[in-house]
Amino acid sequence: MIKNEKQYGVTKNNLKKFQDALKVISDSGSSKNPLLLKLQIDSIQSQIDVFEEEIKMYEGLKKGEITNVSRGFETLSCGIIESRIARGLNQKQFAKLLKTSEQQVQKYEAENYSNISLKRLQEIVVVLEVEVDTTFNFNKKRHFETSDFLVPQGINPDLIRNKIRSRGTTVKMCT
Repeated sequence: MIKNEKQYGVTKNNLKKFQDALKVISDSGSSKNPLLLKLQIDSIQSQIDVFEEEIKMYEGLKKGEITNVSRGFETLSCGIIESRIARGLNQKQFAKLLKTSEQQVQKYEAENYSNISLKRLQEIVVVLEVEVDTTFNFNKKRHFETSDFLVPQGINPDLIRNKIRSRGTTVKMCT
């Protein structure tokens, strides 16, 4: 993911290098091993595809062409960064709105916001003026199989499985 203008420039430069390398390899085509040649071409093309997708996303956010991204909880940090970019804010401007330093924002983004509090997340959402839609899906139940456990000989795995399931039925309310 491209997070700032510097990374955008580096990614565009890397894209050009990979495109040039692909052209050289494709034009030479004189590999003694056609399978090796295909693997080289495919791996370079794969990286080109990644660079192009990252550039497309960054440019789309900057131009305002992308206004809505769907992110799961595990990629929430990407949504924060994408929101900052879509708002047209660089890290320095964002830091000023958050009443913190540019270095702190750089640290947040380098760590993918992994160490911020829920309160700080709420402040960030307010500053970015974004709507975050969160869904908690309670229908995903883990089904345990005997193979999920290393059970000592002589112990009934069904007994263990039933005990685990019975513990999962307790409901605790948020306070």
